[in-house]
Amino acid sequence: MKTKLTLTVDRDVVADAKKFAKRNGISLSEMVEGQFRKLKEPSFAQKWYGKFEIPVPKPGDGRLKHLLEKYVHDH
Repeated sequence: MKTKLTLTVDRDVVADAKKFAKRNGISLSEMVEGQFRKLKEPSFAQKWYGKFEIPVPKPGDGRLKHLLEKYVHDH
C-alpha cells in the first residue's frame, strides 16, 4: 500500500534530483523509495562482522604479530 509523504527540500536539490531521475528513467518517488529501502539493508561491514576469527600468532611469528598490531589491535 502506498502512502503520501510531504518533504521540505532545497529547491536546487529537488531540481537536480528530478533531472537525475529523468535521466535514469525512474520517478522521483521511486528514487526516494529506493533510498529508504537501502536503509534496511545491512552494510558490507555488518554482513561480514564476526565471520572471521583473528589468528593467534605462534612464538616466532613476528610478521603476523606485526600485522595484527597494525591492522587489528590499534583500531
